Amino acid sequence: MRSTAAVLMRPAACPSFSAAAMGKTDQKRPSNPAMAETDEEGEAVDNAFDLWLRRGLHQLYDTVAKEPIPEDLLRMIEDDRKSQQQ
Repeated sequence: MRSTAAVLMRPAACPSFSAAAMGKTDQKRPSNPAMAETDEEGEAVDNAFDLWLRRGLHQLYDTVAKEPIPEDLLRMIEDDRKSQQQ
C-alpha cells in the first residue's frame, strides 16, 4: 500500500501541481524545428487558457471593482498619510 505522505510530498524545485497541470512551468519547450508545430499548438493552448481566465475573472469581479471606495476607508487612508508625514 502506498503512503499518503509520499504522494503529498513534492521536491521544492518542482512546479506546483496546478501550474504543471495547466502547462505553466518554467521549463522552455524544445526549440527543435521539427517540433515547431507542437510548440505553436502549445502556445495556442496557453493563449486560449489565458483568454478564458481573463474573461472569467472580469465577469466575476468587474462589478466589485467598479464599486465606489467607502468614505470611511478613504478617510482612514488620508489620516494614515497625514500621521506618517508628521
